[in-house]
Amino acid sequence: MHIPSIFAEENLENILNFIAAKPLASLIAQTSKGIEACHIPLFWHDDHSQYGCLYGHFGRKNSIYQDALPDTLWLIIFQDTGHYISPNWYPSKAKTHKEVPTWNYQSIHIQSKIELIEDTDKLKWILETMTAQQEIVSDNPWSLEDAPAAYIDAMCRGIIGFKLPIDSIQAQFKLSQNKTAENIAGVITDLEKLNTNDAAAMAIKVAECNHR
Repeated sequence: MHIPSIFAEENLENILNFIAAKPLASLIAQTSKGIEACHIPLFWHDDHSQYGCLYGHFGRKNSIYQDALPDTLWLIIFQDTGHYISPNWYPSKAKTHKEVPTWNYQSIHIQSKIELIEDTDKLKWILETMTAQQEIVSDNPWSLEDAPAAYIDAMCRGIIGFKLPIDSIQAQFKLSQNKTAENIAGVITDLEKLNTNDAAAMAIKVAECNHR
């Protein structure tokens, strides 16, 4: 991924917070049928390595893990939807007209070799951990114990887990860092004027990133 240095995010805590907030990842593999991709929620785990690892699971009918070429790297992408940024939001545009549209976004690229997991207890741990992470916002969180044990065992037979030890991380948080303070303020103001959830979220990200 091409990352201009001004947009490079190297703080691991910020990267991990983004993964926790946007857990649905695109997994891309070189397979015997060509390049294939699937979209699966993952969670990060501290295994005491340099970057830690990711866990998730496939449905057994998903052939990507069977077709993937052995001993090759997978690309894992976490990304938000970002937001369009109009040049009209920059006060400098009214003076020079030397501004163009752009798109603010956050994206993380991770490379890893996959390790498949068939052990039922480890599969249940993966499911429990992912579920607990997502159910934390609920007043009445669901857990595996809420379903009959035989049913969960049957469901586990239909999936295969995996671990992704993180070999490398590239992160780009493009949040108007290359603009003047005046233009950053203009972006925040006009995003807020749109009065949408996506625009409000981006306004907060731009403000936080440029006032660290």
